[in-house]
Amino acid sequence: MEALISFARENVVILLFVVIGLGYLVGKLKIAGIGLGPTTGILIVGLVIGLAQIEVPEIIKGLTFTIYLFVLGTMVGPGLVRVLTSKSAFKYLVMCVFTAVVAGVSVYLMALVFGLNNIVAGGLTAGAVTTSAVLAAAQGAVFSGSVQLPEGLAPSDAGNILASAYAITYLYGTFGLIILIKLCPTLVGADIAKEAAKLDAVGSVPQKRIAPSVRAWRLELPKYIGSTAGELVKNVEKRREEGALPSLEQVIRNGERLSVTDDLVLAKDDILTFLAPSHLLMRGNETLGPEVAETDALAVDMASAELVLTNNAHVGRRLSELLNEHGYGISLERVVRLGTEMPKDDEDFELIAGDVLFVFGSARCVSIFADEVGYEVTNQMTTDLMNTSFFIAVFAALGTITVTVAGIEIPPLGGSAMGAMFGGAILGWLRTRSPSMGSVSAPAATALSDLGLSLFIAAVAIGAGGSLISTMQAFGVNLLIAGAFVTTVCTISCFFFGHFIMRLNVAENAGATTGVMTGVAIAEVCKDAKSSAPAVAFGLPGAVSSLTFIVVGLVILAIVP
Repeated sequence: MEALISFARENVVILLFVVIGLGYLVGKLKIAGIGLGPTTGILIVGLVIGLAQIEVPEIIKGLTFTIYLFVLGTMVGPGLVRVLTSKSAFKYLVMCVFTAVVAGVSVYLMALVFGLNNIVAGGLTAGAVTTSAVLAAAQGAVFSGSVQLPEGLAPSDAGNILASAYAITYLYGTFGLIILIKLCPTLVGADIAKEAAKLDAVGSVPQKRIAPSVRAWRLELPKYIGSTAGELVKNVEKRREEGALPSLEQVIRNGERLSVTDDLVLAKDDILTFLAPSHLLMRGNETLGPEVAETDALAVDMASAELVLTNNAHVGRRLSELLNEHGYGISLERVVRLGTEMPKDDEDFELIAGDVLFVFGSARCVSIFADEVGYEVTNQMTTDLMNTSFFIAVFAALGTITVTVAGIEIPPLGGSAMGAMFGGAILGWLRTRSPSMGSVSAPAATALSDLGLSLFIAAVAIGAGGSLISTMQAFGVNLLIAGAFVTTVCTISCFFFGHFIMRLNVAENAGATTGVMTGVAIAEVCKDAKSSAPAVAFGLPGAVSSLTFIVVGLVILAIVP
C-alpha cells in the first residue's frame, strides 16, 4: 500500500485521471432511483483517495480553475445578455438575484450562529447551492491573495478547507434539492402535472418530426400538368398533419434536371422527385402517375448541418413557427441552448440568439434553411484555438491587475481564473453575433466542459481529503446543519418568490427554481410534471445563477470574520 501511495504522490496527473474514471463509475450508482452523477462520484472518490494526504500541485489546480471558469463563462455570457435584454426572460434574472441575496443572508447567519470563519463559510456557500463555480472562484481568490485568511492559515490549507466544507454540504445540496422541488408544488396546494398540462394546452400541440422519405413519380395524369411546382407543393402541404414540410427536390425532363423554382411549369412525362413524410406521398399514383424506381430519379444529395441562430427576425419566435414556415425537406435532430439540450417533444419554446439547431435533409433544403437561420458551422470538427487561447490569456492577465484599497491590494476581477471567466462570457456573447469567432465544435465544447469540471473537482477533492477529517471534527455536525438550512431556505424561498411574486405557472416555476439552484435533476422534475415544460424554463436561470452565486461567495469571503 505504501508503494502505491508513493507512486500516486509522484504521479498526480495519472491519479487525476484515475479519480475521474472511478468517479464516473461511482456516478452511475443510484439512490432511490436517482443517479449520483459524475460530479458527486468524482467528489467521493477524490475525497477517499485524498485521505492518504496527497498534495495536488498549485499549478494544476490553477489550470483546472481557469479552464473550468472560462468554459462556464462562454455559457453564462449569452444567457446573461438574454435575461438583461428580454422582457420574457428578465423574470429569471430577478429570481436569480433574489435567491442570491437569500443565500448570502442565510450563510452569514449560519456563520454567526456556528462560529464559522470566512473560509468555511465560502465552502458552505458553494456546497449548499451545489455550484462548483463558486468553489473555483473562491479558490482563485484565496490563491490570488485577495482574501484575508484566518491567522496562521496558509493559502494551500485554506483551499483544502474550502473544498472540504464544499464536499460536506454538497450531498444534501444535491439530493435535498430534488426532494424539496418535489414538495414545493404541494406546499402551494398545486399538482405539477395538472399545471404542466395547462401550459401544454396553451402552447402548440407537439408534433412528431418524422424524417422525410424520397419517392418519385412520372407526371401522366392531367391534374397537375400545366400547374407550377409551387402550386403542387402547396396542395401536398395541405394534407400534412405532422413531420417535415414537403419538398419537390428535382424535376427531370427528357433526361435533364431542371432548376426547381415555384414558378416552374410542369409538363407531361416530367419525373417529379419528392422529399416528404411518407403519409403525404401515399396518393402519388392517384394524382401524378406511376411511381418511378430508377436510381437517377431517387438520387437526392442528403446533408446534415449545425446551424447557429443569428437572424434577428426569428429571435423571440417559437421554434414551431420557424419549422412550419421554412422547414421544407428537413428534419430537426435536436436544439442546444447554452450547452443544454432542449426537450425534443416541445417546439413551443421561444428561440434566442445563439441557439444551435442540428438538422438533416436534402442538401438543397438544408442550405436554404441555413440561410434563413443565420450561420452554418461549415466544419463541425474544427475549433478556433487561436482566439480561444488569446481570450483566456488576455483576460486571465487582466485578472491579475490589482488596486490598493486601505493598504490592501485587491484584484477587481477576482484573480486570473475569474478574469478568464469574464473573457469567456464576452467570447460567448460574441459568438451569438459572429459564430466563427472563437468557434468550438460541439464535440470539443462538450469534452472541454466535462473534462475541465472533472479535473477541477478531482484536484480539489484529492486536496480536500487530507483536511476532511479535521474539518469534520471542528465543524462537522454544525456544518451539515448549516448546509441543510441554506439549501432548504434558498429552494423554498425561490419557489415561493416565483409563485407568489412572479406569478409563474407551477411547472415552469419548478424548472426555473431547479435552474436557479443549479440543480442537475431536471429530468426528475419533468417526470413528475409528465411534460417537458419545466425543462424549457431551466436553461437560462441555470446559466445566470452561477454568476450571481459567485458574487455571493466572494462577498461572504470578504465580510465573514
